[in-house]
Amino acid sequence: MAAAALLITLNPPAFAQGTASAPGSADEVREVPAVLQSDEVEYQDDREVVIARGNVEIAQGERILLADRVSYDLRTDVITATGNVSLLQPSGEVLFGDEVRVTGDLREGAIDAFRMLLTDNSRLAAANAVRVDDNRTDMNRAVYSPCEICQDDPDSAPLWQVRASRVIHDQEEQTLYYRHARLELFDVPLFYTPYFSHPDPTAERQTGLLAPTMGYSSSLGAMVQPRYYVVLSDQADFTFSPILTSDAGQVAEGTYRRRTRAGRFVVTGSITQATNLDSADDTTANLRFDDPTVEEGDLRGHIDTTGQFDIDQNWRWGWDARWVSDDAYLERYGYEFDDPLQSELYAERFEGRNYFVAEAMTFQGLRRQGDDAQQPIILPNAEYHYISDPNFMGGQLFGELGTLNLMRTEGRDTRRVSGTLGWERNFVERLGGRVSLKGLANVDAYNYNDTVDGQDVIDQGDESGQAARVFPQVAVEYAYPLTRSSWLGTEVLRPRTQLVLGPNGGNSSRIPNETSRNFEFTAGNLFALDRIPGRDRVSSGQRVDYGLEYVYTTPEGGGTASALIGQSYRINSDSALPDSVGGDEEFSDIVGRVSLSPVRYASASYDFRIDDSTGDMSLSEYSITLGSPTLRVGVDYTYVEEQQSELSSFSEREQLTLRINSRVSRYWSVGARHRQNLRDKEPLDTEIGIGYQDECFLFRFSASRDYANSDEADDDTTFMVTIGLKNLGAFGGGQ
Repeated sequence: MAAAALLITLNPPAFAQGTASAPGSADEVREVPAVLQSDEVEYQDDREVVIARGNVEIAQGERILLADRVSYDLRTDVITATGNVSLLQPSGEVLFGDEVRVTGDLREGAIDAFRMLLTDNSRLAAANAVRVDDNRTDMNRAVYSPCEICQDDPDSAPLWQVRASRVIHDQEEQTLYYRHARLELFDVPLFYTPYFSHPDPTAERQTGLLAPTMGYSSSLGAMVQPRYYVVLSDQADFTFSPILTSDAGQVAEGTYRRRTRAGRFVVTGSITQATNLDSADDTTANLRFDDPTVEEGDLRGHIDTTGQFDIDQNWRWGWDARWVSDDAYLERYGYEFDDPLQSELYAERFEGRNYFVAEAMTFQGLRRQGDDAQQPIILPNAEYHYISDPNFMGGQLFGELGTLNLMRTEGRDTRRVSGTLGWERNFVERLGGRVSLKGLANVDAYNYNDTVDGQDVIDQGDESGQAARVFPQVAVEYAYPLTRSSWLGTEVLRPRTQLVLGPNGGNSSRIPNETSRNFEFTAGNLFALDRIPGRDRVSSGQRVDYGLEYVYTTPEGGGTASALIGQSYRINSDSALPDSVGGDEEFSDIVGRVSLSPVRYASASYDFRIDDSTGDMSLSEYSITLGSPTLRVGVDYTYVEEQQSELSSFSEREQLTLRINSRVSRYWSVGARHRQNLRDKEPLDTEIGIGYQDECFLFRFSASRDYANSDEADDDTTFMVTIGLKNLGAFGGGQ
């Protein structure tokens, strides 16, 4: 009877007569039935008080009140709970107190010795608190911290905390407001502020200050970069992050982001006025951070924007654009960049196995001695790729159509129309060997002008001309896998050979070479039909490719090892091809690749190319990583001999990189990396770092040095300190 009386009083008849209530209102909540569970219930009729004792639980909707003892005064509609009191909110937060007085709908009340557990396990404690309108909690003499309590010493202060005379938690605004707050680290006050606020764990984003970056450098002097984040709408935001320096002026920087129904776009830009330039005297200019063409008072800046939008389920379009006022601006102010800067506007279509793209591109070089007038402007480049179903005449038909219009302000202009039609079939013959047949025909037509005597140079000239090429190729490959399994694992040995037939020549110097550059012969393209990237140069003539592959797998599949070694024999010579692929010789260099991963925390890979006539290494690259997260070391080595041809042109390179990382303990980690130029016996860059991270605190320190190795530029040394406080952001400092 007492339990029934409590249910009636928690849902008075006045709220059960079908009156209209606004969604989420107190009336609507009061209409939700309440459920009471306890060891003992007593109803005092003369006082109109219901008392529940022992493991009391009152649930109304998504709110649950737990206590040792609960009394409900029907006349005042007040519930008083004592003893291990906790109140679970619909948002997931839990309120604790020694004594809690709440209204019958559990939406408002007062709590002594208040404590709150937020949804991310952050904690709030206060001398007392008042709950108002079910969305606001006012706390007096409060402390906030996301740090876990020390199990060995629960009474000790957390690693860091914010202590304030008053704290207001507004759940509707998803914000915690502090009055007269001070930040304490290891119970030691660090700084004081009369007002402070930050989002609560339920907030996805809010307008407000983000953590600033502070530091000092030889080129900028003292520097600070505050950040202010503005929520413009559910689909858009803006971040204003000026760079304030003592020696290089002030930079206004901002980033605008927006999502639409069809896609999204981002625009980042900056602007400043040139000041305190070292480049005023070209003979003493530090070309690493200054451009001699920039004068005092000039406007400098950059733009970086990307966007992508769906037109329908098959079509989409977008852009990726970058521009900078001068060659040195991005490096001086610490922006990341590629050289050259590439901008493009594109549209593309996906349909089954087929793909179409049309794009326009521009390039901006950042080399001090470069000539942007010779950077290409592509308008347009269009390609269509077709692949049939895999049963066309027992195989698969493929094709490609393309057009390219490439222009320069100064230098050669090129126009190209191209097409490819091919067919491929793979099958297993009766003895178990795998046979692959492939045939194709490339057709390319060129028109060019403003060049020199029809030569493959981009220099400005007065020569114009046309060129065309029809280039068919046929290839047949045969591979016979030999397999053996035992208790030691599975081994596969696969000899491979391929015969490629095509006409001689085809790489006339009158055909402009715009896309077939940076070629390198490796094990990865040994069996490729056309090894050369792009369409302007082809792997002409007849050749035989042969190699041997080996793969080993442990019984459980946890360890693997693989290797490939091979070579090509050219039936004819082609001076347009590098000697490494047998351009002027019968045999190419020997190429190979070895990869090892015997156990979980050990891996190694090695790529090589050996000169077939001298036996010298012309390419050697290896990477080794050993160890668990407790201690992991790595070595990377690269050696490439000098190459000078129209397909690739670079000087000899030899570099060594050493890496070490260690998770010293659960929270501490250290690391270091050094890169050395072995050819010139000069260091390239060095970096060391140490970090600490737990559930509420982050600390990182790093020191790096980038060696210029030039009399015209200075080495760049940077020290960086980052301190992160959970829910309050990260603070960084550098020198």
